[in-house]
Amino acid sequence: MRKVATDRITLGDVVAAEVTSPSGNILMKKGTAITPAMGRRLRNWGIAYVYVEGEEGRGGISGSKTRTAVETKSELYDMFFGTLDSVNMRKIFDAVCAHKIRQQGGE
Repeated sequence: MRKVATDRITLGDVVAAEVTSPSGNILMKKGTAITPAMGRRLRNWGIAYVYVEGEEGRGGISGSKTRTAVETKSELYDMFFGTLDSVNMRKIFDAVCAHKIRQQGGE
């Protein structure tokens, strides 16, 4: 189990312990797959960290498993969502995608 900031959640992370609101309501059950979009919702609810399955020190876009170029681009799209109408942000998005895919040994 590892503690991950909700702004660092990656595609494929799985909740290792229930996520509850400050009032005690269950927001996510153990075993729920999390997406970066869900991470944004958790931050909106005031949740800064969650516990996810996996070893401490692992994570990020490369994660503990190999991702395809499509998965990487999809994850990054979630991170950049709402900013891609800007020509400059689209260029940054494209450059980040290309860099991450090259890092992973992709196309």
